[in-house]
Amino acid sequence: MADPASIHLEVVTRTGVALRTDAEEVQAPSVHGEFGVLPGHLPLLAALRSGILTWRTGKGEPKRAVIGPGFAEAGADKVLVITEHFVPEDDIDPAATKRSLEETREALERLAADGVDSGARFSEYQARAEWCEAQLTLVEQWAPGRRGGTKGGESN
Repeated sequence: MADPASIHLEVVTRTGVALRTDAEEVQAPSVHGEFGVLPGHLPLLAALRSGILTWRTGKGEPKRAVIGPGFAEAGADKVLVITEHFVPEDDIDPAATKRSLEETREALERLAADGVDSGARFSEYQARAEWCEAQLTLVEQWAPGRRGGTKGGESN
C-alpha cells in the first residue's frame, strides 16, 4: 500500500502488468488533454490516447513511457492505467519507429487518394500514426540534453 504522500501506479496491458510502482505524481494523456494526479486526488475516470505517461518517484528524475489508447482510473492513493501498449523510454527504437510512421503516412495518403477518409482501415492507420508520433516525441523532445526550456520545463 502506498504511503499518504505517494500514489500506487499500475499499468496493465493485454499481456499483463507492465508497471507497478509508487509515485509522488503521475501525468497521463487523455483524449481531452493531459492530466495529473497527486496524492489525495478526487476519483477520476479518463479515456486515454496514445502519448507519454510520466511518473515521479522520490526526488529523482521523472520516468517516462509511451502508452497506447485505453483508460485510467485515479483516486486518492492509486492510478490504474489499462492500455493497449506500454513501452518504456529506453525500449524505443527511433529508426524503426520513423520507418513505421513513414509507411503509415504513405498508407493514409493512398487511402486519401482513393477518397477514403473514414472507416476501420483509416482509423487503424490514424491510430498507428499517433502511436509512432508519441514514441518519437518522447525520444526526441525528452532526450538528455534537450530537457528544459521550451522542451518540457525541466532544468538540466
